[in-house]
Amino acid sequence: MSVKVNIRRQESADKEPYWQSFKYSGERHVSVATMIDAINRDIAASVDSGERPVEWECSCEQGLCGACAMVVNDRPGLSCQMFCDELLQEQPEISIQALSKFPVVRDLVVDRSEMFEAMKEMKLWLEAPAKVRPAHLPLQYEVSQCLMCGSCLEACPNYSLGETFTGMPAAMSALNLTLLSENKAYKKQYTKRVYEGCSKSLACQEVCPMDIPIVEAVSKMNRISVWSLWNLLGKREQPALMAGVEAE
Repeated sequence: MSVKVNIRRQESADKEPYWQSFKYSGERHVSVATMIDAINRDIAASVDSGERPVEWECSCEQGLCGACAMVVNDRPGLSCQMFCDELLQEQPEISIQALSKFPVVRDLVVDRSEMFEAMKEMKLWLEAPAKVRPAHLPLQYEVSQCLMCGSCLEACPNYSLGETFTGMPAAMSALNLTLLSENKAYKKQYTKRVYEGCSKSLACQEVCPMDIPIVEAVSKMNRISVWSLWNLLGKREQPALMAGVEAE
């Protein structure tokens, strides 16, 4: 198989990005990660070209670390989980670029520190012994699989770097901690940093590489946090829908 691969490159954070085309010749059923490796081997073999390899991140190449998240054919995801033969069914070429919601370090490498700093600001960690509730364990297991890859933030129309809205990585952590703790601070932070900014576009659900049931998780967290807000304002009694949520 021979295919044209267009990669959006950037020398450094303060340089202008540019598109560069490569020719990949090899197996059709390979991941984008494997294809980039092949392109870099070709670059290394051309010692007289003066071209530098395409820089990208990975740790496991098994869909478990989230480091290789990028945008391929306008869809964010893990490069080790996207396959060339499937991509070529949609269009004759493959385009690759870095996640646009984070600062580019170089080529396909981005700086996700803003995502982690937001979670620090929300103090998303346990400060007291956890209280395990068996009824919550299945959902907790699902949300704990979040890779913090940033694919959901790339797809989200409401997320912008530096804004109050933190997106789903923080939301999943806040839900997990809320179900483990009686600390109401997690619910307050969720209401401020997630609930008030989410437009429910569900784009995050569509691109999550771990297929986390984000809609179910957000729905549950909304019920818990909004009921807490109603309780705080004293404007209504607990609705029947919420009966037992705090007691579980």
